[in-house]
Amino acid sequence: MFPSTSLLLVAILASSLGFALPQPNPVLSLQKRTAQDYVNDATSAIGKLQQRYSTTTGLWDDAWWPSANVLTMLADLAEYYPDAISSVTDVVFPTTLANAPSALGYTNFLNGYYDDELWWALAFIQVYDVTGNTTYLDQASAIFEDAKSAWGTSPCGGLWWDKANSGVGAVENELYISTAAKLANRKPYSPSQYYYLDEAIKAYEWFIGTGMINSGNTINNGILLTTCKNDGNLVFTYNQGIILAGLAEMTFATGNDTYVNLAHTIATAAIGALTNSAGILVEVCEATGCDGDEGQFKGVFARGVAFLYRRASVLPAATATLYQTFLQTNANSLWANDFNNFELGLAWTGPYQTADVQTSSSALDCVVGAALVT
Repeated sequence: MFPSTSLLLVAILASSLGFALPQPNPVLSLQKRTAQDYVNDATSAIGKLQQRYSTTTGLWDDAWWPSANVLTMLADLAEYYPDAISSVTDVVFPTTLANAPSALGYTNFLNGYYDDELWWALAFIQVYDVTGNTTYLDQASAIFEDAKSAWGTSPCGGLWWDKANSGVGAVENELYISTAAKLANRKPYSPSQYYYLDEAIKAYEWFIGTGMINSGNTINNGILLTTCKNDGNLVFTYNQGIILAGLAEMTFATGNDTYVNLAHTIATAAIGALTNSAGILVEVCEATGCDGDEGQFKGVFARGVAFLYRRASVLPAATATLYQTFLQTNANSLWANDFNNFELGLAWTGPYQTADVQTSSSALDCVVGAALVT
């Protein structure tokens, strides 16, 4: 069932004692940055990113699930600074909804991977939040049904990563929890009372039971189908970030602080474990080279941290300071050290090497997050 409140409080206390706050680059700290500075940075880089957008396909460089993350990033900025981005979102929101699936031969944003589908569901929920247009929310609900039909069919329960049934991992199951929780708060009585909340709680209890949240309070990437337990494998940044908003939304839906307290435990642990001595977030693959998918990962964590800062119903003052410092420090570093002509690269420590849709939009999640907490 649920981790005990006492264990969660111990974990949070341990985190607060064991993890140093990220230290800002002294050069970057010479000039105090305002929220508007970060908004200006974001809109400039978004303008450059839009050169990769096709109104014909509704995608950025035909990148499928990364385009869902770009859409989410734009909607996050639009939620708080709509005037800064309306010239982009007024075109992108309806165009992507109308054109993206047919561009790659899909139907209704469904393909062979449940995680891909649920990225789109979350994107359209966020677009609904900023537009109030229920067409986007209905699209998210329709996407969710495909994953719901497959939940629990693996030998270990939970949701398969793909329709070829090749594995069960953290990403798709965290996405399932978060999508269900968000739908529960936006459609609490449709199609029936607790329809989505029951899914979120069921999936949460399963996820906790797998042990994918390890002894360090970070999340490993998957489970072994032979044991149905944590595979002890890689700890990616995005696996720490996907679930954060979902847990907060579960507290909104239930009034039970256990969920949001766990979100703070995971976020605090990840900041402690996955940043360097200067407080800059580093993906495990950066030392040897990341693939295109991995270039998207860090922004997902930054987005989740910003959500907790702005929306969590429980936010201790020290935790708020940690989140704000983390986002500002990383945004300052990537803008100073991993920037070329308004394109943003993979390593937020620098030096800049190259950029694509994934690295630029991922970094933009952090810049937008810094704007939201400043």
